[in-house]
Amino acid sequence: MKGIIDRFEGDRVLLELKDGIVSFDRELFPENAKEGDIVEYVDNRFVIRVEETLEREKYINQLFKSLVEKDK
Repeated sequence: MKGIIDRFEGDRVLLELKDGIVSFDRELFPENAKEGDIVEYVDNRFVIRVEETLEREKYINQLFKSLVEKDK
């Protein structure tokens, strides 16, 4: 199972999946997990998919840049 960390609420992590947002215990995630990270459930824990997260951030930044340049 893969998803994107939507937000943190106390000791819960809200994870965006294909079918909606699901809540998980914070203990299942790495200490350095942050909003926007792509994570995958492996061996009873979530791991950060670093390359996929970086690619997603790059894509979002390009979209934002194209919107800003459009308004000029």
